[in-house]
Amino acid sequence: MTCTILSSGDEFRTLCRNESEQPFFDIKVIVQEKIWELYQKGYDSFYVNCDYGTPMWAAEFILNLKAGNRIELHIMTPYEEQTTNWTEELRNRYFAIHEKADSVELVNTHYYPFCYQETAEEMIARSDLLLVFGGENGAPFAEEYAKKRKIPIEYQEIIKKSNLK
Repeated sequence: MTCTILSSGDEFRTLCRNESEQPFFDIKVIVQEKIWELYQKGYDSFYVNCDYGTPMWAAEFILNLKAGNRIELHIMTPYEEQTTNWTEELRNRYFAIHEKADSVELVNTHYYPFCYQETAEEMIARSDLLLVFGGENGAPFAEEYAKKRKIPIEYQEIIKKSNLK
């Protein structure tokens, strides 16, 4: 079975900005535990847009799981210049993930206002489940699209609301 992973962006509404500090460590553990739970339920193929944050962390964990498990990572890139304003370290991680993914598809050559929505819809159309890290209505356009297609949605809180800005 196939799962699309999206994020509400809650991970970036915290006071902390250093990925190696709290609450990011705890968020990564939650991401790993949820992906492992889905894998144990038969989800062995995952789509992400590999944007920085939860989607990238999910991709890194899925690649780690590939070492001893039958699991696939599929990346759909919203637009070609997605990493233009990222640090060199993040770009290097992004491209390392792309090299190890089972497939990488470019949805648009250039950014436009709905490129992330279009990418999410492409991923969801190929999936049996939409997993949104963050609360309900965290990815409203994607959730609406999944509901129209009768694709189940699971929500996984990643931080306590008291930790939000």
